[in-house]
Amino acid sequence: MSSAAPSAPAAEFLALVSHAAPGIQIRSKDAATFAVDGLAPGIVVSPASLPELQTVLSEAQRSRVAAIPVGAGTHLSIGNVPARYDVAISLEAMTRVVAIEPADLTVTVEPGVRLVDLQERLGEHGQFLPLNPPGGEGATIGGVLAANAFGPSRYAFGTARDWLIGLRAVHADGTSAKSGGRVVKNVAGYDMHKLHIGALGTLGVIAEATFKVLPLPSTRRTVAVTCGGAREACELALAARDVGLSLHAAELLSPATAAAVAGRSEWTLLAEVAGGAAAVERSLRELRVLAADAGARLDEPDQVAWPAWSAAFQPRGLALRAGGLPSQVASIMELLDVELGGGRALISATAAAGIIRWVLPDGGPGTAALIEAARASVARVGATLVVDAAPVAIKHQIDVFGPPRADIAIMRRLKEQFDPQGILSPGRFMGRI
Repeated sequence: MSSAAPSAPAAEFLALVSHAAPGIQIRSKDAATFAVDGLAPGIVVSPASLPELQTVLSEAQRSRVAAIPVGAGTHLSIGNVPARYDVAISLEAMTRVVAIEPADLTVTVEPGVRLVDLQERLGEHGQFLPLNPPGGEGATIGGVLAANAFGPSRYAFGTARDWLIGLRAVHADGTSAKSGGRVVKNVAGYDMHKLHIGALGTLGVIAEATFKVLPLPSTRRTVAVTCGGAREACELALAARDVGLSLHAAELLSPATAAAVAGRSEWTLLAEVAGGAAAVERSLRELRVLAADAGARLDEPDQVAWPAWSAAFQPRGLALRAGGLPSQVASIMELLDVELGGGRALISATAAAGIIRWVLPDGGPGTAALIEAARASVARVGATLVVDAAPVAIKHQIDVFGPPRADIAIMRRLKEQFDPQGILSPGRFMGRI
């Protein structure tokens, strides 16, 4: 894909930014690598500091160019096709770990910090951030927040919303706003920072984020429980949760997924048991009892199972994500497996959170019909479905978030307040906001 020639507004933006911040990195040669759903910007600008980011946004609003913030691009498939796209705001230069406070169990970082690098830095202090989205090895903190990306650790730890305690964002007019703080016990104002989680950069660009973190467990063990079907695997996962086993993750895998990830072709519960050595041993004993009572088989697969899961479920091809009640997970998995995938699709579920992922890497024929059928199937059990990835031609035909929600008017008002000219990631959010 070739880069688009800068539009007239983009040329004006280029002149304004070059004058206001002469040291800022601006380029167009590799702009095609920042394409979103087939649209490539004419210009890539890489602010290296908060003042530079503020300048970029204020001049973008003045020039009325459409700008999309980009981290590593790991989750750029999420969201609707942009309505327009002139400038990529690359956050690759904003990579400072601003502060690690081991005694307070908090960390503050800039948006371009890669999650894997942050985990390494935290590991030096015996701590970690409990986020592990698919493809997260290369994902940046800003991208994880903007996409609200999460992985198997949601079983025990929730999503970024549960760990973000403070955030600084730059609005479309270049003004900077801070919400929350750098301490866990924080009563400073409203939780405005939560608005930016999952907003795909439509309300502002994240400039700094503060998280609470956890001590690293001393022991980690991965086990695979081979079950007779989706319902047995789901019941086992929920039973493990109910008795309080020391699990950091528990994913239900369809036969095709289990073959790709854990070396077996049966419905499987893949779990990470973590904590103190004694707690891990107790949890393993109890999990073996639960498995035996369910007529299931427990063993310990190769430790590459989790990286294999992460690679398998990075959004690509056709990737769907359904959400419903934990009690509905087995039914939804069976529907998606039999009716839509024909056994070919990769399916994984975090039963305790009611989240099911479905990936057909090559997209396959009849994609639009598959999406329509999937939405109808999950709607029958009161669940919802989001398209995390699809061929661009299909994304032009649908809203990847599904029918507008009841609160869409509120979302539109928020967009009008934060970005009245509609320059930030226009069209990418639900309702094509």
